[in-house]
Order: sequence, then C-alpha cells, then structure tokens
Amino acid sequence: MEVRTISREEFPEEEKEERPKQEKLTPWQLANIEYLKQKAFEKGDPELHPVEESESVPDDDGEPAEETIQTEPDSEKSEEELPVEEELGEEVPVGPKNGSFLDRLPNIKHERNQRLLRRSTILIGLFSIPALLLLYYISPLGKLGGVSVEGNQRISTEAIEKDLNFSVGYNLWSQYFDRQDNIKNLKKQELQIEDASVHFKGFNHFEVKVKEYPEVAYIDNEGKYSPVISNGKIIPIEVAKENGDLPILESFTSSKKILSVLEQYKKLSGEVKQGISQIKYAPTDENKELLEVFMNDGNKVLVSIHDMGTKMQYYPQIAKEMSAKEMKGVVDMEAGIYSYPYAENSTGEEVTQNSTDQSETPAGND
Repeated sequence: MEVRTISREEFPEEEKEERPKQEKLTPWQLANIEYLKQKAFEKGDPELHPVEESESVPDDDGEPAEETIQTEPDSEKSEEELPVEEELGEEVPVGPKNGSFLDRLPNIKHERNQRLLRRSTILIGLFSIPALLLLYYISPLGKLGGVSVEGNQRISTEAIEKDLNFSVGYNLWSQYFDRQDNIKNLKKQELQIEDASVHFKGFNHFEVKVKEYPEVAYIDNEGKYSPVISNGKIIPIEVAKENGDLPILESFTSSKKILSVLEQYKKLSGEVKQGISQIKYAPTDENKELLEVFMNDGNKVLVSIHDMGTKMQYYPQIAKEMSAKEMKGVVDMEAGIYSYPYAENSTGEEVTQNSTDQSETPAGND
C-alpha cells in the first residue's frame, strides 16, 4: 500500500495552526505508538518511524479533512507483536511452583496424620505411665504376698520372720527399701545370724537367705551347756551336748580368751582334737593363760593358750609312753614337756618325770 505524505507547503495557511495530533487517538493506538518508538530506540534505528501522521486534507466543501493516521498493516503489526510478548517476559506458570495443589494435597494430609499420630503417642505414653503405676500400687501385686526363709538350721523360721518385721499385705516396695534395717534388727536379736539377704521370689514374695555362725564349742556352766559360735560369743541358751566332736569349755568369761583358744584349737591334728574331752581356763599368779586340758584317755595336760597349737602336737607320743608304763597322770607343757602321775596315785612312789628334747616356745600375751 502506497502512503502519500501531505506537506504543509500545499496548505500554507495552516502552518501556524497548532493542532493536537494525538487527541483523536484511542488509548490502544497511543500505547502502540509508544511501544514502536521504544523498539526503534532499542534497535538503534532513529530513522525508523512506525507511524507517519498525515495532516488533514480539505474535502470538496472546503473543510479540512480529518487527519489520517497510518499504521503498519495488520500482518506487520502481528509480526512485531510476537517478539514483543517474548521479550517482555517469560511465560508465567499457572499454579504453585511445586506442582498442582491438588497433587500435593494427599501428601499434606499424610504428613499431618503422621504428626498427629506422633503427638498422640507421646500424650498417651505420658498419661498411661502414671496410670499404670497407680494401678500397680493399689493392686495385690503392689503388696507383700509372703516371706520364705532359707539357710537356717538352728534358728526357727518363725523367729526370723518375727525379727525381720515384714508385714504381709502391706506395701511391697517400702518394706523392700527398709530391708537393711530389718536385717540389722535380726542380727541384733539373733546372735547366731552371721549375715542375711532379702531377694524377690516371684512378683511380690520375699526370699530371705540367712547364714549362721557355726558352733565350735560348748561352754559348761554347772553341768548346763551353751553353744559357742565361731566369733567367740556364747549363745545364752541351754542345749543338750549332742555333738561329741566339739570341745567343752569351762570357766571362760571373756570372748577374747575363747577366740584365742579356738584359734589354737584349729591348729591341732584330728587325732588330738578327738582325744580332748574338756578345756578349762585355770589361770595362776605366774601364768594368766594357763589351761587344763582333760583328755579322753584319763590324762590331763597343762599348757598355755599361745602354746596349745604347737606343744599339744606331741601329746600322742607322750601318751603312748605313759600307756606303756601303765601310768595315768599329768603332762606338763607349761615350761617344758614332761609327765608325772597323779598325786593320789603315787602313795609314796617316786614321781616319774619324762622330759623331752623339744624346744620350748616363748610365752606370749593376748
């Protein structure tokens, strides 16, 4: 299409007339003009004028014709508009950046359910633990159901249970935590108890295991016997002398002396132990540790406490010599080792003394 440009020289009378060129343009045309000017400026082509204005030409009636605005053809405009959309900006995606909200909805519900489940589990655990403890406390399992005793031989089970002071049917754990105090009370009341321990047997039963001091001797008190335990204490009860293997102690009042004698007694051989019938504490002004040991064969041995374990090892040899002479008497081991018959059996006969070549052991003190 050929565009004819009308110059002002053909209409000199209108040179001075100022007319607004853009008053009759639509908003879309104004925007398009501005866009084309901007594109021409960006391309660096100032001579490019996308729009040329033609002044109004008078018509046959002598009135000026309307000003003609020539724009580029639609085809050219459409070609120009295509790159405009590409250069103005990228295509804006429709919907959320991470995908469709409808696609993400199931994952959101799943995550929310997981959080609710975790919170519910924590809350249920926090409330259920105190509830279970309360139920256990008031249930029969939270109360002592019974007490059994093992290891006792000389002390009755009833006496041990009484001294332990456990109460069946009362709170289990409070009594378990107080068990050491109960054991102390048991050992105080029953001297023959060396140790005791309390353990669970089942869910709510106590098992008490006791250990007793062994009896190592009997103390003779005017024909009545009381057991002597391994720590030297005398149990203040009367018993029948049933165990013939244990020695009988007489006139002892100190646990320290008893322990010293028992310590020396352990050093003796089985033959000598079986030959001892009774051990009597018989101190003198010269010797505060003198013992009179009565033997089953009818002889009597005089020995100090601290020498008993060593010198009495020679008694079987001396007793054999005395038996060969058909003599019953005293074997004196206080200073040396020699023997002589009893005074009531001598009746004027010369006292026979049998000394040995064994070295003497120095006397010691407690």
